[in-house]
Amino acid sequence: MKQKNSFHLNTGGLTSDLFSGIDPSVVDDNEYLQRIQENCQRQQNPFSCYLTLLLGEKPKVVWRHNTAAHFGLMNMQFEDIFTLVHPAWLFSYISYARAMYKLAAVYPEFVNTEGASAASLIPMRHRSGKYYWYHQVSIRAAHDRGRLAAHLNYYHQSVEYGNQLPSMPKLTTKGMINPTMMAALKKEAENLAGPFMAEFLSDCQVKFMLEYRKLIHSNGGRKVSQGAILEQIPQLVNIENLNKYKQRVRLSARDYFKHPLIDSAYSLAKLLNQYYPLADEKIR
Repeated sequence: MKQKNSFHLNTGGLTSDLFSGIDPSVVDDNEYLQRIQENCQRQQNPFSCYLTLLLGEKPKVVWRHNTAAHFGLMNMQFEDIFTLVHPAWLFSYISYARAMYKLAAVYPEFVNTEGASAASLIPMRHRSGKYYWYHQVSIRAAHDRGRLAAHLNYYHQSVEYGNQLPSMPKLTTKGMINPTMMAALKKEAENLAGPFMAEFLSDCQVKFMLEYRKLIHSNGGRKVSQGAILEQIPQLVNIENLNKYKQRVRLSARDYFKHPLIDSAYSLAKLLNQYYPLADEKIR
């Protein structure tokens, strides 16, 4: 199944306009940062690795620990992070990262609150060549005149790729969901479901899925009858066309994600509703 490959990676534009003018010396002789990094090293957790990222026009990794054990990269760089992410999830990783960086710039009071963190579930390529889900947790490591200047990323290896699916990233304060920040993130993400699917579906298939996901959501996540679908999406005209849409979506999604839990239009709709929640859906 041919993929559209419309997304082009631009790591340089991820933070350049949000964190320009960051003083790189904020990570030098930083006792708070050194204390965090030393604590990470003392953990001696074989399932975890860490890195500190200095922001600015050209973000760079200034410290890393145990990355070679997981990703085979002793001197892991900023660009390497994106080459490790499963290709089917690169658009979502980049777009959510951009959204959270934007919120960090707009809401510095959240970033500077004790216990504030951003958590995502990301499929990354292990040094074995297999993809595993990694819990990525980011916390502030340094600030420059009140702005986020550097953050520490904690990666914890979870299950193999085929055994799990992600939900929307979480913004928390002292381990608890921050409702204000989650509402802001949800607003940033509300228009991402379409571009996410545009990587592997045609325009008309994307439009169908955007409507179909709403029906699944309105029905409490349960399947919807063919008659109800045709009633709500009359442009399908008949059951034959509906089945063609579902079949083509199924084949494209299976080929793109190569994930056993994404094997139908229905499973894709459920994924969209948990990863890119609709406006009236509560975030847990």
